[in-house]
Amino acid sequence: MKVDFEREKQWWDAKAPKEEQDLGDEAINRALRWREIERHLEGVRTILDVGAGTGAFSIPLAQRGFSVTHLDFSPAMLEIARQKTQGLGLKNLSFVEGNAVALPFPDRSFDMVLNMDGAISFCGSEAERAIFESCRVTKKKLIITVSHRAWMVPVWLASSLEVAGRFLPAVYAMFEQGEWHQEQFPENPLLAKGATQDYFGAFKAFLPSEIRTLLEQAGMRVLRVGGLGSLANLCGEELIKRVRKDEALFQEFLELCERFDKEILPEGPGTRQRAGLIAVAERPAD
Repeated sequence: MKVDFEREKQWWDAKAPKEEQDLGDEAINRALRWREIERHLEGVRTILDVGAGTGAFSIPLAQRGFSVTHLDFSPAMLEIARQKTQGLGLKNLSFVEGNAVALPFPDRSFDMVLNMDGAISFCGSEAERAIFESCRVTKKKLIITVSHRAWMVPVWLASSLEVAGRFLPAVYAMFEQGEWHQEQFPENPLLAKGATQDYFGAFKAFLPSEIRTLLEQAGMRVLRVGGLGSLANLCGEELIKRVRKDEALFQEFLELCERFDKEILPEGPGTRQRAGLIAVAERPAD
């Protein structure tokens, strides 16, 4: 189905004030993404952050001296990010309003491209195009996160039973294609009730094998594809609340999360909150 990006923009604008409020295991997800970024910064000078939101990653990276381009779809997100940088003197950070499916940059423009959280998954039927665009402008390293179908299917199942007492057609569409659009089926507005503006944007959830194939088709060498923080998902909210109160315990738990993703459940569902499937790729040498 065609994505109404003007409607999507309004939705993201409405979500902007709460963009960095970590709920549930979001702090785990964010910390694990930082760890992956840190592993790949050697030799990087220029960074593009696609769907950079209110600057959770772009601003700290700029403060460390990288030349960062902060691109987002939402004027409200961009305005909050700009306000956060007031007085910081970050001449190496630029803001661009743009769409992930049509990046306004030449091929291989940036040493590292980050496209994390919503700027792929919430492109719906255009999500694959957003991935190809991020690959196109990557010179060296690419890190993306997307929604994992292994977690979205149970979420859709539970929501469907709660609002309708049965498994609605959207459940099967998520199971089989990983896609959601508000207008996809007549019952879909029931599932979106209570979300921001009673709307849930055009959405695509992936399997690890699908992401690997897309990155390889784009000419990238895949270094990692798999779940991000599945242990946190399985442990539940009470444990997350406890470890977040103690920084040493929190860091130890992050180590265990990384081991779990690598050694025990590499293609697991990831965290409950935010994108639970991560991929890291690099541009092969010519």
